[in-house]
Amino acid sequence: MFENPSVAVTVVGLLISIFGAVWSLAWWLSGHFTNIRKDFYALGKEILDKLEYHERHDDTRFSQIRDDIWDIRVRNAAFDGTIKPTKKESQ
Repeated sequence: MFENPSVAVTVVGLLISIFGAVWSLAWWLSGHFTNIRKDFYALGKEILDKLEYHERHDDTRFSQIRDDIWDIRVRNAAFDGTIKPTKKESQ
């Protein structure tokens, strides 16, 4: 089939080189995508942790404000001489 065996060796060597280059670059790129994915998930977890911290902080702050408003309502009712309202159960 081939008159000159050196041409066949050259073609096979060229195909193996191309296959090896594509395989190694795909492997390298896959590793980079894995690292980027890990960083992305870590960033998302960090953002969610911060949001949850601020939500807990806001819950305590707003519960204090609700209690302060309740105390003001009770004091105003006492000054007006009206019947003291009953405090609703916290939700």
